[in-house]
Amino acid sequence: MLPVTNDSMKIKVKKTNIDKEFIINKYLPANYSDAFECIAPLADKVTPDDLQIAFWGIEKGWVKNLFKLRNVLVKPFGLKSTDNKNVSNFTECIKQGGSYNIVSVTDKSPNETVILLNDKHLKAYLSVSISKLDNNLKRITLTTVVHFHTWFGYAYFYSIALFHALVVKAMLRNSINQRLS
Repeated sequence: MLPVTNDSMKIKVKKTNIDKEFIINKYLPANYSDAFECIAPLADKVTPDDLQIAFWGIEKGWVKNLFKLRNVLVKPFGLKSTDNKNVSNFTECIKQGGSYNIVSVTDKSPNETVILLNDKHLKAYLSVSISKLDNNLKRITLTTVVHFHTWFGYAYFYSIALFHALVVKAMLRNSINQRLS
C-alpha cells in the first residue's frame, strides 16, 4: 500500500498499472497510456466528478503558468485552448455528462469518470477513479490514454511528455488536497 502522511497532507503519487476493471480500458489499445495513483483519507461523499473538477480547476502556481504557456505556443497551430474559464459551465459538463470547450464526458460510473480532450491532432482520455480501502482510506487513480490523429499529435505529445508525469502528479495532489481542506 502507498504511504500517506499527515504533515499538511503530503500525498504520495506513484506510477501504476491500469486496473483491468476500469472503464477507461475500452479506449485501449492506444498510442500512449499511463496511470498514477495515491492513497488518501477522502470522505465517502467525494466523487470522481469532484476530483475531475478540482483537477482541471487550477487556480495558481507553476502548473497554471505551464498551461498558459502551452496555450500561447499552440495557438498558431490552431489547437484548442485548455482554459476552463467558466467554472459553472465546466462543473455542469462534468456533473451532467455533457461537453464544454475541449472537454466532454464519455463515461461514468459511481467510482469513475472519464473525460475526453478532443482536438484535431489527438484524443486524450483522462479517467479518475476512486476505490475504497480499509481504514477509511481511498485509492485514487488518474489514467491517461492518448490516440494520435496526425504526426503533429505525436510530435506535440512527445514534446510535452517530459512534463506530463510531473504535471499529472501535481494536479492529482492538488485536487485531493482541495477536497481534504
